[in-house]
Order: sequence, then C-alpha cells, then structure tokens
Amino acid sequence: MIYKILISERTNGIRKAGEMVTDITDNGKAKGAFRYRGEYLADDTGYSIDPVSIPLRADVSSVGHPGVFGVFEDSLPDDWGRRILIRKNRIPRHHQNIPHLLIALGGSGLGALSYSADNTETTSHEVSLLQLGPLVYAAEMFERGEIVDPDINALLGACSSPGGARPKALVTDNDESKQYIAKFPSIKDEVDAVRIEMATMAIAAASGLSVPMTKLVECGHKPVLLVERFDITAGGRRHMISFQTLLKAQGFYQHRYQDLMGIVRKYGSDPLLDSEKLYRQMVFNAVIGNTDDHLKNFWMTYDPSQGWRLSPSFDLNPDIGQRGEHVLFFDSSPSYPGREKLASIGRNMGIKNVHEILEQVFDAISTWEQVFALYGVPVSDTARFKEINKRLIDFKLVPCTIN
Repeated sequence: MIYKILISERTNGIRKAGEMVTDITDNGKAKGAFRYRGEYLADDTGYSIDPVSIPLRADVSSVGHPGVFGVFEDSLPDDWGRRILIRKNRIPRHHQNIPHLLIALGGSGLGALSYSADNTETTSHEVSLLQLGPLVYAAEMFERGEIVDPDINALLGACSSPGGARPKALVTDNDESKQYIAKFPSIKDEVDAVRIEMATMAIAAASGLSVPMTKLVECGHKPVLLVERFDITAGGRRHMISFQTLLKAQGFYQHRYQDLMGIVRKYGSDPLLDSEKLYRQMVFNAVIGNTDDHLKNFWMTYDPSQGWRLSPSFDLNPDIGQRGEHVLFFDSSPSYPGREKLASIGRNMGIKNVHEILEQVFDAISTWEQVFALYGVPVSDTARFKEINKRLIDFKLVPCTIN
C-alpha cells in the first residue's frame, strides 16, 4: 500500500513544507521518500526539519524500513497516547502503521509539524482545565479497560503527547493563555509517581537546569502534574526533534552523553551555553538517579528567532523502576561514575565551570528529602531512594578540584 502525506510546518504561520511517500508491501516491509516543496525551499525562513537526515535541498531523500524518517515518527505518541490515537480514529490492526497513524494524528501532536493525506489542514483540540476531573476518571477507566464510548469523548479530545507510557493529555488554561501536558496517576503505579516527578522537577530547577513551569493540582483527591508546553510560542510553534532521531539510533543502542554533546556542538546555534546545560543535566541525572535517560527524553527545538537549541529538561525522576543502570553511558559505564569521574568527563567535554556546576547540583539535591516531604511524597516512597544519599556522601568525601 502506498501512503502519500503532505507535511505542513507551523513555526511561522502554517506553510506546506514537503511531501512524504511510503510504500508498505504485503509482507510488512517498507521504504519511503521525502521531498521539500519548491515554495518552501524558496522561503528565506525555511529550514531543514532534520539537519542530519533531510538536508534543506531539492533532492529526494530516501529511507528504508519502516519507510518514515525518524523526525516524523517523533510526532507520534508512544504506548498510552498511541492507544488513545488508535481508539479515537478506530484504526483497524492492519492499518496501525506509522504513516496511517501520522495521518490520524494530523496537527494534534507536539511540535511544529502536521500531517494530511488530502491537503486539509488539521489543528489540535486541547481541552480546558475545567475538564481535568473527568479526564482523570476517564484515563483510569481506559487503563482498566472498563470505559465505554460516551465516557471517552473528553479523553479522546485531549489527544496526547510524544513519549512515555504514563496516562497524559494536552490541556489549556481556562483563559487559554497557557497550554500544558497533564500527567495523571496510573493504576500500575507502585509509588506516588506524580508527586515524585513534581518534587524532582523542583529540585532540578534549584540545580540550575532549564525546566518548564510545573505545578501540582488535585482532582478528586488524586494528584495531577501540569507541565507547561515549550513548543508553543507567541508566533506559532517550535519544531522538535529527538536525539534518537538525530543520532539515528534504532532498537537496542549504546550511546554516551558525549554523543549528545557532539550533536549540540555541530547543529546548535548556541553550542557553548547548551553544552553547559547538557552537562548540568548529565550530572543531575547521575546524582538523582534518573536512569530513564533514553534518547527520546532529550530534544532539540527550532524556532526562527533562536535557531536550533537544546530543549528544556523534562521527565525527570529518581530510579522509580529500580533498574540501577542508566540508558545513556557516562563515558564507558551505565552506572553512577562518582564525583571525580563526572568532573573528568566535564573537563574532557570542554566545560569551563565544572566545579561550580557540580557544587550547585549536589547542593540542591542534598535537600531532596525535604522537597519530597514538601510536595507530599509518602515517607515509604521516599525510602526507596536512599541511594541518593550515598551519592551525596561520595561528593562530600572527595575533595573538589577547582578548574
């Protein structure tokens, strides 16, 4: 089956960027191609939507299986959101492939790209915070498999966002001045994951990380985390691309934080500042124990006024899954490397203020138990993360070397 998809871009109004064609054979194999439209190439404000794999030129760019470039698959939600998308559009199993899902997504995903099979522009339809209570209830019923069609309308209308297996929805302030990703509790939670993430985001902000504005609200005695969207601008949208796409990582991969640093320095418009931001997040992830540091939790964004920049940090948590090892490697190891090794990695990355970053991050994280208590994390949940204190002791015992 052949899919033809028009791709529009919304950083500077709505404009048609190019066309994608995907050919999927009966045995499931796929190949695809993308070409920028002539008027987009002629526009002085046009830019490469994937600077690694789809350079801004008139040539046709080809891709093998699954027949879609990673930057377009980035628009799709994972797991929870994909199930909602399939249910909303009643997509039969034999059509649950990436190009069909993109057409169903339309303009409802995060970022600047939207998709259409018939030149019809589609927009997102976020629901109001006033509907948050029913959304929390509908999300729980959907997870349990107990929801019926009349109850799911609000949940389907709220769409979802890229990444993650947890229940979430896109919502807007009552006066539509701000838009959020709302993260709900899950029936699979063994801990209060919502409050833990809120507390961890607060600690990240105190550590000097760039994080979206977050706030905790209660809906029917259940916590909901609101994370302000950073893809929304006064003039339109910010385009987003994951480091998984930028590094062409597929399936099982082994990448280091240094690999991300190479992308920032090659394509970023402010590589000095963003290199420091990435290093600071690496140190934070190491000390807090954020082992879920996979490549779809790191993004670059683009808008006409700033160019390519490292996105704010998000999805920050201690080791809730008790996995022990990080997805990304610190140099040659997925385990906590220790303070001296973190300093050495920073110096090798060319970071000038390694000591100051380490000091600020460790100082902020040293208050983690108080911050967890402030946001109502149960004491039994806090006890799961005592390994954080061992990493803090490591910092106190080893003398700091000022660069």
